[in-house]
Amino acid sequence: MNLISKKINTLALLCLSLSVLSESMTEHAIDHESINRTYLKYIPVDLDLKNEVDLFIGIHGYTGTATGFEKQTTGGFNDAADKYKFLAIYPQGLYFNSIEDDPSSFVSSWNDLAGSRTQTPNGEICAIDADIYPQYPNCSGGGRCAWASCSDDLGFIKKIIDRAREDHKIRDIYLLGMSNGGMMAQALACKYPSIFKGVVNVVGMQQKDLSCIPKEPVNFIIYGSVKDTVVPPINIRASDGYFYEPMEDTFNAWSKQFECKTFKQSDFNLYDDFEKNVASGCKNDVQVISLLNKDAGHFWPGIDRNVGFCYSPPQSNLDYSECDFSIANEWGNDFLINLLFGLKN
Repeated sequence: MNLISKKINTLALLCLSLSVLSESMTEHAIDHESINRTYLKYIPVDLDLKNEVDLFIGIHGYTGTATGFEKQTTGGFNDAADKYKFLAIYPQGLYFNSIEDDPSSFVSSWNDLAGSRTQTPNGEICAIDADIYPQYPNCSGGGRCAWASCSDDLGFIKKIIDRAREDHKIRDIYLLGMSNGGMMAQALACKYPSIFKGVVNVVGMQQKDLSCIPKEPVNFIIYGSVKDTVVPPINIRASDGYFYEPMEDTFNAWSKQFECKTFKQSDFNLYDDFEKNVASGCKNDVQVISLLNKDAGHFWPGIDRNVGFCYSPPQSNLDYSECDFSIANEWGNDFLINLLFGLKN
């Protein structure tokens, strides 16, 4: 074989390898409420699907996308799937452009049964002078404060899980969400607690007086950042005039519901300073954990900016800006995944 032939064969193998890698995250559709809903699935190239595998579901935030969540928000969650050998799924929230043919007006969200409402038992979810957000064309009756989808997003993600179980041998299911995606993760834990091995809500405190509590125990981690003014974990009022449940109240309510017996507080440093509270000795041996980052803002752990408001293939059909850079997460994904793998239940 001459030198030219060797080079051609090498290039062919390289292109084939890149093709396999690029096709390992694919877009899938499910009909739900007579709407074609989509999600992405990533299968690491060396994942043995003949045996049981863990499933991680990652949920993007408000105005985010499934590809933006993987590539930017989390700093490459597929890299973690490769490292820890799990199947990853990223659902896409319902979306629309509030101004036709204007990519900057792209809106996507999740109905966690709180952001789609205005009224609470004690008033409204936003102040009189709050910012008002675009409402979905098919939503009515939510009131002036409503900002999220009013569709059955809980049922949509349950359908994704059911399909994953049909297609693969699923062992444990872990759920993580950012901001509005964190609110959605919490709502799913409340609706379907027996499905999940562990649930993580990252900077997604639910609306004040509407924060849900599951009837049955489930491992739950809630993560907040002191400098977060978008969805504050301590101060009830956000910078846009919306009210959120304090993280401590959610931790206490879930711990009480699960009849936890032991409480431990500690401080540690992992690039940032943290306060950690753990409730254990709970029903079904679950744990409730709160993590307060004292140094960060409205970011995913290990990321120093609020990103993910863009698309990349295979979501090229979105009328949105394209993700023109990637972010590497040095520690945040490892931190959360190891916490989840350390849960007993």
